[in-house]
Amino acid sequence: MKNDDFGFHNKIVSLAKNLKLPAFADYQSYLKDESSTEEILYNLLCAENSVKEQNKYKYRIKNAAFPIIQTLDTFVFDGRLPDLKKDTVMKLAACDFIKQKQNVVAVGNCGTGKSHLVIALGVEAISKGYTVKFKRASDLVTQMTEAASEKHLSQFIKNVNACDVLIIDELGYLSFDASGASLLFQIFAARYETKSTIVTSNLEFSKWVTFLGRDEHMTAALIGRLIHLSVILNMNGEDFRLQNKIKK
Repeated sequence: MKNDDFGFHNKIVSLAKNLKLPAFADYQSYLKDESSTEEILYNLLCAENSVKEQNKYKYRIKNAAFPIIQTLDTFVFDGRLPDLKKDTVMKLAACDFIKQKQNVVAVGNCGTGKSHLVIALGVEAISKGYTVKFKRASDLVTQMTEAASEKHLSQFIKNVNACDVLIIDELGYLSFDASGASLLFQIFAARYETKSTIVTSNLEFSKWVTFLGRDEHMTAALIGRLIHLSVILNMNGEDFRLQNKIKK
């Protein structure tokens, strides 16, 4: 490399770093004698776009606040969940339900992989450019209660509902008083027919009143909004965690 070329090389690398263009900083690996200027530029732009998309993906994954990253290729479809159809799940993985503002509700006893499955669907959504938020139901109600006491509940709800997909996990594991149930209802009401919500619960719908402040009218209204446009996944079956522990 000539001295002049070396000087330009350093300037290009420096500018690329200042402009946050990592692919351009590595431009020399794209220089080929047989390539036209347009082809070189195109390849550099493709590489830069790939880096940007990867960074966006990483940011969305981090912002989703998943407790753990799960994927569909590690979810076991077998006879332990007789009513869960793989075709249905893979169709959901295409994420058309998000475009259609549909919800997904996974209902089943403990240890059947509900959290694994909905997190995996969230990861699929992120890979397709959607934004996702993961909240345990108890944490969500606690955060809303704190926001209400600090007089910024409306802003909290706005922030939560900014995501394309809201995952509410473990609904039914803990009971809420009338105030907590009312706060939760506000989330479902705000997202109704506008954004997709994914919910997991260990209890069938007829028992939801037991953990939603025992308010039958509000429970009916909440369930109605949730299941109006929804795909219901029946995940009753063998407890995976218990079976794995027994095998050990």
